[in-house]
Amino acid sequence: EFRRVLFRSAAPNSPGGGAGPPMVGKETVTVPTGVPIDETASVVSRLIQFDTTNTGDLETTKGEAECARWVAAQLEEVGYQTEYVESGAPGRGNVFARLAGADPSRGALLIHGHLDVVPAEAADWSVHPFSGAIENGYVWGRGAVDMKDMVGMMIVVARHFRRAAIVPPRDLVFAFVADEENGGKYGAHWLVEHRPELFDGVTEAIGEVGGFSLTVPRRDGGERRLYLIETAEKGLQWIRLTARGRAGHGSMVHDHNAVTALAEAVARLGHHRFPLVLSDTVVA
Repeated sequence: EFRRVLFRSAAPNSPGGGAGPPMVGKETVTVPTGVPIDETASVVSRLIQFDTTNTGDLETTKGEAECARWVAAQLEEVGYQTEYVESGAPGRGNVFARLAGADPSRGALLIHGHLDVVPAEAADWSVHPFSGAIENGYVWGRGAVDMKDMVGMMIVVARHFRRAAIVPPRDLVFAFVADEENGGKYGAHWLVEHRPELFDGVTEAIGEVGGFSLTVPRRDGGERRLYLIETAEKGLQWIRLTARGRAGHGSMVHDHNAVTALAEAVARLGHHRFPLVLSDTVVA
């Protein structure tokens, strides 16, 4: 049996639960009935209060160390042996814990989540992005959906397994990692290259996204519950634009300015609507 708990990342200038534009980031997830929802919400709220902003620049990135050590403490409190690892740069904290399963011959399951979040400007939010406020049945803040909600559920379920003396069919490896928001150079990539033993025996992994539903409005005024299936990620198309203009001194006005031509070209690309091509998967 499962119960639902909601997490929400506030849209800029959207009041928490009042009137205003539709909220973004609403996510419905499920937790075992043996796990108190209040505990899950409390853990997610506390995680959000750690400012783990990842700017992509080591000099301005907050780092995950404080949050990671707090995660380790929550697991150690119920008997886990944890390992804290800094991945390639000071403050880029990661935590690993393993729960032994009933059949050591089976491959281990890796359950992983990242602790960093993308930047947020408090002035753009109706709720402070690092408050972790619990209001109107929701947990609010940066990371409430990406992905401190799942990290919180990982912690609560891991603690529940230890407290209830639950032995899973196979080993479970819980990994809380750094630097996902900037490609994982100082997170998962570093760990795989420098600490591969942390993943010993792992044959499958569960991570971010998946397993949740999305509620969308129906034309008749009702709602429809969607369970999303992803078969591909978005791709990139790098384009090099070259413009030529008449050389001259910056103090003079030039009608044939290469920078102006480039800016106009980028604007035209931005406003252009390319044709929608349906892949075989979408058509099916």
